[in-house]
Parts: sequence; C-alpha cells; structure tokens
Amino acid sequence: MNNLRTWWQGLALREQQLVGFCAAILIIGIMYWGIWTPISNAQIEAERSHNAAQQTLNYVKQTANKIAGLKQAGAQEKVRGSLSSIVNQTAGQYQLEITRMQPQGDKIQLWMDDVPFDALLGYLHDLVEQKGLTLDSVDLAESDVTGFVKVRRIQLSQ
Repeated sequence: MNNLRTWWQGLALREQQLVGFCAAILIIGIMYWGIWTPISNAQIEAERSHNAAQQTLNYVKQTANKIAGLKQAGAQEKVRGSLSSIVNQTAGQYQLEITRMQPQGDKIQLWMDDVPFDALLGYLHDLVEQKGLTLDSVDLAESDVTGFVKVRRIQLSQ
C-alpha cells in the first residue's frame, strides 16, 4: 500500500487527474459489462424460456380438453376384433412403439417410451373416433427431447 501511495504522490497533478479519470472509466466499464449486461441478458433469456413454457402449457391444456371432450362424447363401437390387435395395428400406422401392454378383460393399459406428442394425439384420436374405443385415462411425463413425451400409462376400453 505504501508503494502505491509513493507512486501516486510521485505523479504530477495532471497525471493524477488522468489516472483518476481512467480508473473511473474502468470501474464503470467493469460494472456495465461485468455485472449489468450478464444480469440483463439472463433476465431476457428467462422471459423467453417462460413464454415458451407458457405456450407449451397452453397447447397441452387445449389438447387435453379435446381428448376429454372425445372421452365425454362416448364414441360408439365401430370396429370388431381383439383390443390388443386394434391397439397394435393403429400404433403401427402412427409408427409408435408400445413398450408394454397389459390387457385386463375389456380394458387395456399401454406404456411407451419417448414418442412424438403430435403422433400420440393422432393415435389416441384414431382409437377413439375411428375404432370406437373409450379413453379412460392418460398419464404422460415430460421427455428430454422437445416435442416428445413419455407415456406412463394409457388405459383404453371397448
């Protein structure tokens, strides 16, 4: 500290003013580019992320309401055959892979790994509207891949 004080006192008045002015500009620059800008950028990115998540949530809610409406409409039975064959054939049409299937009388439960959300909606719509099945319950989980979901359980009945 004494070395700094000695150096400062050894400067001429004009040099002290110049060093003081440069130090003030440096401090302002550090505060702006080192503190303010990163915080501002993080806030903007958080708002973008929040808006994207909000849009996804709204889309999922609308789609869930459509599915619930289909369930309440109570589609009439239109296709004959075993429940598991109907479910398998329709899954093949949508290129969905059923990882586990558990028939229970006139009901069936399905599990799938990462599947495209839009394809899953089309699949469920086809099963309800075209095949005449009833969608009893759907349990989905978020996937690591955008646009994909994990099907924890789907229960359908004839």
